[in-house]
Amino acid sequence: MVRYIEPLLPGPSVLYSPPQRVAATRQGNQVTVTWSMVDMTEDDDRGYMLDVWVCQNGELLWMPTATSDKYQTTYTFTDQAGCSLPSSGKLAAVEKHGYTTWVTIPWPAP
Repeated sequence: MVRYIEPLLPGPSVLYSPPQRVAATRQGNQVTVTWSMVDMTEDDDRGYMLDVWVCQNGELLWMPTATSDKYQTTYTFTDQAGCSLPSSGKLAAVEKHGYTTWVTIPWPAP
């Protein structure tokens, strides 16, 4: 048995608000997550962190994913039916001092 422990990351940021207008759409086994850009200074910009659990081949897999900069405001995951627990995720903007508050992704069911 693998034990999952939520890591303690620096934050929440006092300089920036979390991403807004977070949405997810499903097309078959592809779930695309979108959000509005968080306007950070170029020096602070470290992109976004998506902390996601997806179902693939009957197994719930942890897919922590980072984007390279504030301009990438979409990401697509493969997510299938067939797991005992639902897929889910959360999103934060990342700046050089830490993370914003996490936003829950409204994950669409298969």
